[in-house]
Amino acid sequence: MIISEIYESKLDEKIYKIAHPSGLDIFVLPKKDYMKKYAYFITKYGALYNEFIDENGENVKLPLGIAHFLEHKIFEDKEKDMFSEFARLGASVNAYTNFASTVYYFSTVNKFNDSLKLLVDFVLTPHITDENVEKEKGIIVQEIKMYDDDPNWRVYFNGLSAMYENHPIKEDIAGTEETVNNSYVDDLMKAYNTFYSPNNMALFIIGDIDFETMKDYVQEIIPKTYLNKKEYGKIVIKDEKEKVNKDSVEMTMNVPTPMFNFFIKGEKAELNGYHFKKSMINRIALDYLFGKSSEFYNTYYEKGLINDSFGHEYSYGLGYSYFNFGGESSDADYMSKKVVETIEKYNKEGIDELSFARIKKKIMGRHISSFNSIQYIANSFINYYIKGVNLLDFLDIVESINVDDINDSLKLDLIGKTTLSKIK
Repeated sequence: MIISEIYESKLDEKIYKIAHPSGLDIFVLPKKDYMKKYAYFITKYGALYNEFIDENGENVKLPLGIAHFLEHKIFEDKEKDMFSEFARLGASVNAYTNFASTVYYFSTVNKFNDSLKLLVDFVLTPHITDENVEKEKGIIVQEIKMYDDDPNWRVYFNGLSAMYENHPIKEDIAGTEETVNNSYVDDLMKAYNTFYSPNNMALFIIGDIDFETMKDYVQEIIPKTYLNKKEYGKIVIKDEKEKVNKDSVEMTMNVPTPMFNFFIKGEKAELNGYHFKKSMINRIALDYLFGKSSEFYNTYYEKGLINDSFGHEYSYGLGYSYFNFGGESSDADYMSKKVVETIEKYNKEGIDELSFARIKKKIMGRHISSFNSIQYIANSFINYYIKGVNLLDFLDIVESINVDDINDSLKLDLIGKTTLSKIK
């Protein structure tokens, strides 16, 4: 067991890292005088990873939505209701699945150790049977239908499905009604035994906690059978062409104002520090061009072509990246053209030093002030960890960005790489 410390002098924050010989990473961030404590148990297994090479070297392809289905079933217990058990301890528990991970977490003021043991126990001892899997299918199908009725969700995922041909980013996180109904115990246990292993998981703890006491307690409550588990699958991501699969997709729903998402397909990214820094560079450029104080936003807001629902993002993960602009608009085609024109103009003119410094300071300032919230710290730590970055490296990464990085950021080849998704 190797213990190291990660210190950020600007924030005066320290994270202890326990690198267990099994491969499990345990992180503890003491925050003195805070009432609440949080624990997050995370596996780097999300909705993208349906196809993999298993420990026997065999190619395995599981039904879409298995990671999300498994999240539901981990809460199952033969004798107890897990939500009630946490409530009995005064703790609030929940979980979520995204493209790259599944996270189980709780918060509490009292009985933190008991709650932590309960979290570890239920994640590491699944109770999955034919009967409770069949019962869960109807619940998940209803959840899928609920999202299908959400125009914001549909206009977004319709765009992803049109933009990508092979990459699993094009699929809904929960799968489809068909894939859910064709999911079985063997599928769920294959995913669990492959990806819920120490070298693919991490435990993050934050609050008014004594590290020396906690490191001994964590060692005590994690079963040796789990720590000896070595299985881990090698992810298979199908090759994706550079250009979009479809340049437009349209859907009719009962919405008061038409909606759109305009996508630009980016490069095939990896989960590492290089691409995280690139995402921060793009974030600064997008804020300058399309943020609430930008010329673009104020011009078209005043003309009534966008409203305060308009937003922008740069998103990336294993094997994909894309830019997205969207919101409510009576003329999505026109606004998409204006996005392209704005980027093309930017590539000729760039960003001025004053605007660059202002946005950079704003991002760093918000990050620093957000450290007053341990929930923000916990959620951010998990998000960055999945992307291969430690939370306390954030300020140094942003600090290292210069104006030349920003001016080079949006030199994009847009020919054949845009998709417009509309709902009317």
